[in-house]
Formats: sequence, structure tokens, C-alpha cells
Amino acid sequence: MRLIALLFGLLPLLALAQPKIAVIVDDIGYNKHDSQALMLPDAVTLSVLPHTPYGAALAARARQPVMLHLPMEPLSTRQPLEAGTLTVQQDEQQMATILDSALKAVPEAKGVNNHMGSMLTEDRQRMDWLMALLAGRHLYFVDSRTTAKSQALAAAEAAGVPAVARNVFLDNSARDLQHQWQRALRLAKRDGQVVVIAHPHATTLAFLRQALTELHGAELVPVSALMPKVRVATSGKITPNRG
Repeated sequence: MRLIALLFGLLPLLALAQPKIAVIVDDIGYNKHDSQALMLPDAVTLSVLPHTPYGAALAARARQPVMLHLPMEPLSTRQPLEAGTLTVQQDEQQMATILDSALKAVPEAKGVNNHMGSMLTEDRQRMDWLMALLAGRHLYFVDSRTTAKSQALAAAEAAGVPAVARNVFLDNSARDLQHQWQRALRLAKRDGQVVVIAHPHATTLAFLRQALTELHGAELVPVSALMPKVRVATSGKITPNRG
């Protein structure tokens, strides 16, 4: 009886120790075939581009958690900026107007991650402005890590915005998908959790439909489940919870 009681007592600890995998499929909205992402498990998070031909309708149909895939200025000048892109030339009020317009286009969004943004996320001032805006709207943030010099997580911590960073990107190459997925599983077991981002290419979605049935002891969770807790300080300012 003592052994049984001990085993039942260990169950909550085992659940906590189970590696967790969060999968985000972003870049959703430009292609009608992006609807195939809605066939993925309920715990997969879908990140939708605002002001796109199919984004609003897909977000409204999704049973999965939805994020806003917010366009941000990249370092590369090879491609034109999309409408509603946050740039380093904008002030705080302009950023607020663009964010609110994007959120109105994807009202289901509970969080935000950056679309491109290698230039903007390196700008600490604008990351501070953005995180203050997200804090006021009770949204979390996922850093897509399009640059190693990103200031997003530091700014999010300072503003008390729950935030995590992408660990693994699943390319749409059939040759590389299995290698990248195995890396994600290894990181989940080593660190306890991993955040994976993929795009809604047919090859990638077909791979995920199969891979997510064989997690080798890991648990698929929405990315919101991996967010650190925050608390409201007595001053009324939201601050990180280090407890």
C-alpha cells in the first residue's frame, strides 16, 4: 500500500518532468491552402498575418490557439515592406496605431510573434515601446529569433510581458525536416521544453501531421503554456515573477 501511495504521489512530479513541445505555424494568410494547418492538433498554435486575403477567415475558423504574426522591418532591403509593418522610423504612437489595426484584423489573437523583424527587434527602444503596448493589452510575445542580436526578450522581461523565444525552425525541405524535428525532441528532453516554428508549406504540414503522433514521451502544448508567470507589482506596473 505504501508503494502504491508513493507511486501516486510521484505522478504530479512525473507530469511536471514530461518534456513539452510547442509548435507554431506562422506566415498564415496569403494562401488559401494555408487552411491545411487547421487540420493539425488542437494544441498547435497558428500565427496569422494581418491584412491578408485569407488570414481573418482562417483565424475565425481555427479551433487552435491563434497569435498575430506582426510584420516588422528586416535588415534586408531586397523585398518591399508589407502594409502595416513596424519600422525603426516610427514613433510609439505610430506603432500603437499599427498594432491596434493588426489586432482588429485578427481579433482572436492572444499573443504576438514577429514576421521578419531582424532590424526592428535589434532596436531596444522600439522593443520597449512594443512590449509596453503588449502589456497594456495583456498579450504574450514569442521572439521568432530572426537575429541573434534581438532585444525582444530583454524588453519583454522589463515590461512584464510573458515571452519565450523560438528554438528550432522547421524548414520545408523534406531532406531536413526529420533532422530538425529530432533536434527539437533532443532539446525538449534536455531543457524540459522547446518552441518550434514552421511555415504552412504542404511538405511541412504533412510531416507535422505524422510527427505529432510520435512524440517519444514529450507532450504537445500551446505555446502559451510555456510562458513564464508575471505578477502585478504594488505600483500597478507589471513585473516579472521570479518566484
